[in-house]
Amino acid sequence: MNGTYRERPGGTDVMVISRSGRAGAPITFQAHPGHRPVINPVAAWNGIRVSGASHIVIRGLEVKGNSADISLSEAERGASTKHGKYNGNCIWAEPNKSSGARPHHIDIIGNTVHHCPGLGIGSRGADYMTIDRNHVHSTSWYTVFATSGISILAAQDIDRGDGRTYKIRVTNNIVHDNETKVKWERCKCYSDGNGIIIDTLKDKAKAGESGPDYQGRVLVANNVSYNNGGSGIHSFKSQHVDILYNTTYRNGRSTRMESYANVYAHDSTDVKILNNVAYGRPGQATNSRHKNVDVTYDYNVYYGGRAPEVKGPHDIIADPKIVEPGDNAEAAFRLRKGSPAIGSAKPMAQVTTDITGARRSADAPDRGAYAFTTDGKAPGTNPTATAPGAGPTAETKDDTSSRNPGTGTGGDADGQNTNPSDETGQGTGNDARANGDSEPLAETGASVTVPLGIGAAALVLGGAIFFLVRRKRS
Repeated sequence: MNGTYRERPGGTDVMVISRSGRAGAPITFQAHPGHRPVINPVAAWNGIRVSGASHIVIRGLEVKGNSADISLSEAERGASTKHGKYNGNCIWAEPNKSSGARPHHIDIIGNTVHHCPGLGIGSRGADYMTIDRNHVHSTSWYTVFATSGISILAAQDIDRGDGRTYKIRVTNNIVHDNETKVKWERCKCYSDGNGIIIDTLKDKAKAGESGPDYQGRVLVANNVSYNNGGSGIHSFKSQHVDILYNTTYRNGRSTRMESYANVYAHDSTDVKILNNVAYGRPGQATNSRHKNVDVTYDYNVYYGGRAPEVKGPHDIIADPKIVEPGDNAEAAFRLRKGSPAIGSAKPMAQVTTDITGARRSADAPDRGAYAFTTDGKAPGTNPTATAPGAGPTAETKDDTSSRNPGTGTGGDADGQNTNPSDETGQGTGNDARANGDSEPLAETGASVTVPLGIGAAALVLGGAIFFLVRRKRS
């Protein structure tokens, strides 16, 4: 219900979710109708932490960190791996350290997440994640763990993974002003602060992670990522990733490290980067070919920044003619008449709507997150989900030779596996062969927006529902 919810004195999380729902009957955490609760971690490690639980929905909430009340000089003086005040995440899912249970079937939908000094929304060792229609901004400023706005780290299959079927989806999000301003403790250098990163799904041992390479497929589609310190969107040491129909604008803003590209893959395998609009900063890297195998760039519009390292046969280098480009939260990033992105995308059965839910043209869709030409009437709303109960709307690295496409330096690590923790609870494939040698894209496997099952438990956010426990130090 209405109110501001903080950690108990001495507590390490505001809210811990450790009890699982069931297939078709997830446990849902959302606002009471008509109420707008705010979860406000002050010195906690997490606003909401999913600890090895499964079949969980977190919907339509606001998680507000305390970065606005911290100065950079204070954060640099207090920089430490031991204090949540400068490292706390907004929403984080990780394995249960006592039982080893891994989180899966976690839907994080329609939330507003901002000003956490650590990451915005992320997971480590999870499977079947849906991060959809969230507004994530102003995170990662003061952590020593090199985090990002949205991060999928070291995913692990809970079943037999299939590279033709999406199991993880990052869709329809607006992500901006996420940047790292304090040095990463591992390399004593500045790193990451990306909008969206798919991180270390292969070669995990080199990053201090465990488990086999992730075999499921990841969809990153219809996102707007702008004015972030690192990249807009990228795949790092990952495989089976489709980055489709996104709009990235003037990312790589950090002056503390060499600019990351807007949309790219680095040291990745079987990645499709198609139908995106990438509007760069002067001197910014555009994309990367570094250590990539079977990575396809095509049907993208590039503008600004350096010449792309890789240019597909249908890539365009031209002004995309965005209606309201800008670095503020009101920017729309829609296409203007005459944009080269209009009607020139590759039709894909996997993504048939745009970020607003409007149906894309089936024969000649538009590139980028916002469709200019649609089949049918668009809902006409942005997916920032500020209304309570709205509908669906950490990272530890191997070394410092990671994400910078130009020099191979950088990293992205929220290091949650080093933090203290308590553990008391338990369609048809599309033939996208732009360069003539790529495999078809994935089958969807399920709808991007996962509806609540019949009998789902809706838990009102009140003081009584918070399961607050003291963590043991690792």
